[in-house]
Amino acid sequence: MNTAKKLQVFIIFLFLFGIFTKAELLSWNDKSRIDTIRSLVEHHTFIIDNIISNPLFTTGDKYLYNNHFYSDKPPLLSIYGAGVYLFLKNLFNISFENHYKLASYLITLLTIGILSSLSLVWFYKILIEEFKIDEKWSDITILTVGTGTLVLPYSIAFNNHIVSGSLLLLSFYYLLKSKDNKIYSTAATGIIISLAGNIDLNCFLFVPFCFLYFLMTKSFKSGAIFILSCVPLIAIYFWLNFYLSGSIIPPATNPVLWDYPGSVFNKTNLSGLATHYSGSDLIGYAFNMILGSRGLISHTPILLFSIFALTKIFRLKHFQYKTEYLYISTASLAFILIYIFRTKNYSGLDYGVRWFATPMLLLCLPLAHIGNEIRRSRVTRILFVVTATLSIILSFVGTYDPFVRNLITLQLPLLGTFNSDYTFIISTSLIATHSSTSYKLRLIFSAFIIYFLFRRLLKNLKSSNP
Repeated sequence: MNTAKKLQVFIIFLFLFGIFTKAELLSWNDKSRIDTIRSLVEHHTFIIDNIISNPLFTTGDKYLYNNHFYSDKPPLLSIYGAGVYLFLKNLFNISFENHYKLASYLITLLTIGILSSLSLVWFYKILIEEFKIDEKWSDITILTVGTGTLVLPYSIAFNNHIVSGSLLLLSFYYLLKSKDNKIYSTAATGIIISLAGNIDLNCFLFVPFCFLYFLMTKSFKSGAIFILSCVPLIAIYFWLNFYLSGSIIPPATNPVLWDYPGSVFNKTNLSGLATHYSGSDLIGYAFNMILGSRGLISHTPILLFSIFALTKIFRLKHFQYKTEYLYISTASLAFILIYIFRTKNYSGLDYGVRWFATPMLLLCLPLAHIGNEIRRSRVTRILFVVTATLSIILSFVGTYDPFVRNLITLQLPLLGTFNSDYTFIISTSLIATHSSTSYKLRLIFSAFIIYFLFRRLLKNLKSSNP
């Protein structure tokens, strides 16, 4: 894969993300992270008391420790963002006090947008260099993944899920490299996975699965190298917890820290501690998380082809990367299930379920292996195009507000008044009734560009041989 192609992929997606990146803070989630960034740069402390007094930065995602408020988010991403903010503030005098919207936009683009664009370059690199997928199908795959999944709406707002997902993908790249028995690739896999865990706690779930992978495919020595490479960043994670909350328990799951006047969280609704009241409640929640109003599939239907690809992979007797996909599948399933069983709020006021943006790139990797099926069968190709188009539409609608409200009342001719909690319908309605002319023009312009690129790539694919 040449440098020019890497640069092309990076620029295309950074340009797309730049079109939609938000110039304001949208939710408690991003405000909580930005509060820490501001406090580190402006007050040289993790304490956010002086920041949340401003209504623009008020958040409920905070805990009380030693009579001071702190963000409940793992601090490593905010430390990185603070470096970006320090650069903007000292060199260009861009701060939240004098350029609120510009500071919000640039910090989001230069952290989330850039890292997401780089992750898509790495995705493409895996397809071309490791899986040896032909360039024409790789082009279609990367365009579909970058524009037709939760990657797009969560690359334009400040959150941890795209960053942790990018790190998981990068760790998988080095896992593939370790097939040549390179010690540094094994160590890099562990370092990067544990870094992802420092950004998103549940990414630590990938550690035992990856350890088993090394034991099954390599040796005990490789497994030991992997585990030892995880130790430093895991130790840093627990040390930061203790330093900022007096306990190694993650603050977001420590109910003692949330027992203060005005807190909206307690052990009954904190993610990781919440439980469902009955089996039927759990089944309904699981349905909505996967197929229903907030569903992984109902917001990213292209994953149906990813499932189709996995069934093909596991049916083949001699597929080279079967064990690697077993690792991805089981670890990602565990990641999804922990949210189904130990949460109750669908990730809050969000488009779809933002938690699922984390494993999204890994979940989309199997798409790399169905290029020949798409070429050979006209019916399969039509189904793929329809599904990819629907996924892209769903993803673009999510760019209006990734932290969208979760209920809307609609008045439609013939149907009358009804309530909907399907976030695609909610966002579509808000685009029609509340979005600015500027946003509508950006949406139409970017949709036209993606349509042109997708159409051209499909023509190239049909003209090529399997």
